Amino acid sequence: MWEVFLYINPLCSYCLRVEQAIIDFTRKHDIDTQYHFVTNYNMATINDYIQMKGFKLSDIEERNKSSQEVVEAAKLYKAASCQGNKKARNFLMNLQEQVNILNNPFDDTTIRRAINNSGLDYKAIMTDKESQCVEQGLKRDQQLSMEMNVQKAPTAVIFDCENEDKPGVMINDFGSCTNTDEITRNINAMLERELPKSVSNKYVTSGTVISLDKFRH
Repeated sequence: MWEVFLYINPLCSYCLRVEQAIIDFTRKHDIDTQYHFVTNYNMATINDYIQMKGFKLSDIEERNKSSQEVVEAAKLYKAASCQGNKKARNFLMNLQEQVNILNNPFDDTTIRRAINNSGLDYKAIMTDKESQCVEQGLKRDQQLSMEMNVQKAPTAVIFDCENEDKPGVMINDFGSCTNTDEITRNINAMLERELPKSVSNKYVTSGTVISLDKFRH
């Protein structure tokens, strides 16, 4: 079994491509996987998001707007997790697709569509996102990001739970943010090194090895 921490910007198309590629890999290799999607919205994440949208970092109006949108999306995702982690992940990926792939505005109509597509309760999410529980959950996520020394999104931290002595691996370079095929190739190459050597003897050396036993649970 693998335990995968995915640190993501909840409105990022690059993050969506990485999420999909990692999920596809674990399914292809029939790896039982526990996912933790952790929203990350530090200064570097916001800067990357602004540039990805085609705006200058000096555009204060766009910076404020982007920051507000990312934080709001993080609150929505955390509120959605109150109705089940799997449905919440589906909502998150649906929201990323609606905003970045289908180019729909980040507004109530798009949010409602992503919620409905994921089989979640709209009214409950809109109420829960302003709760103290969600606020505390987001603070814990930000603390975890700092403790794991996560600098940007997307970043993946992967543990092999079948081998407790094996350190986790942090990966934060997946290739071009717009080329899905390149992202998939890079992720396949990097994750194949984590498979038994009888399955894969050749792989690209990349990623940073880290020891984070206290974050396994």
